Amino acid sequence: MTLYDYNNLKESFDTDKMLATLLESNEEKPPYTEFTYRRNEVIMEEGTDNKHFYVVKKGMVAMSKGTIRDDSILTFCGPNDILGFLSILENAVSPISYTAISEVTLLRFDRQYVIDKITFGQESFWYAYFFYLNFTQPILIRESLSNLPSDKKILAGLVIVAERFGRAEPDGSYLIPYYFTQKVIGKYLNLARAYVATNLRKLEQDGLISLSPKPWKIHDMAAVKEMLNMKYTDLYSITKK
Repeated sequence: MTLYDYNNLKESFDTDKMLATLLESNEEKPPYTEFTYRRNEVIMEEGTDNKHFYVVKKGMVAMSKGTIRDDSILTFCGPNDILGFLSILENAVSPISYTAISEVTLLRFDRQYVIDKITFGQESFWYAYFFYLNFTQPILIRESLSNLPSDKKILAGLVIVAERFGRAEPDGSYLIPYYFTQKVIGKYLNLARAYVATNLRKLEQDGLISLSPKPWKIHDMAAVKEMLNMKYTDLYSITKK
C-alpha cells in the first residue's frame, strides 16, 4: 500500500464502514443471530470464555469491572457500538462484563466469522484501531472526572451520557434517557446512591437540571460544559463523524 492509499484509507474509514463489512455475507441467511435481553440481564460475564461478538441494535448496555466492593461501570454502549473486542481471540476470557440497563437487542456474530472478516486485507489495522478507540476513549473521559467535587462530578457525568445518548432540544437543553438512574450514575462515578440523590437535588436547586417530571433534563448544555471546562467530550467526534 502506498502512502497515498494509507492516508486516503485513514480519512475514509469509519465505524459505519466497519459494521457494513461485518454485515456483508454471501450466504442466504444473515451472518448474525438477533437476541433480546431484559433490563439488568447479563450479556457477557467477566472471567468467562466468550465465543461471540456483538453489535448493539437497540437499547443501552453498561460495561463494568468487578472491584472489591461492587461492580464499577466503565462506560456505556448504545446502538451500533460493539461488544466483545477484548475477548475476540480463541481461549481469551472477558476482562469485563456487559449488562443490559434497558431492554436491549443485539446482533450476535460467531467469533471466528469476525476474525476472518477483520484480519485480512489492507483495512485490518483500521478495524483494530477503531475497536481500540471505541473501548478506551469513553474510559479515559470517565477517569478525567475523578478529581472533581462530587456535585460537579455528577453534573459532568450527566453531560457525558446526555451528549452521547440523550436528546437535544431546540432551546439548548438535553433530555437524559430514563434508564440512567441514580443507581446507574452512582456505579459509573463510584459514588453511593444516597450521595448521588443528595447532589442531584442540589443541582436542581441551583437551576442546572430538572429531575421531574421525567426524563431528567440539563437546562443549558453549552453553559454547563463551559462552566465545567468539558472540552474533552469532543473526543467522541473522532469516532462519531
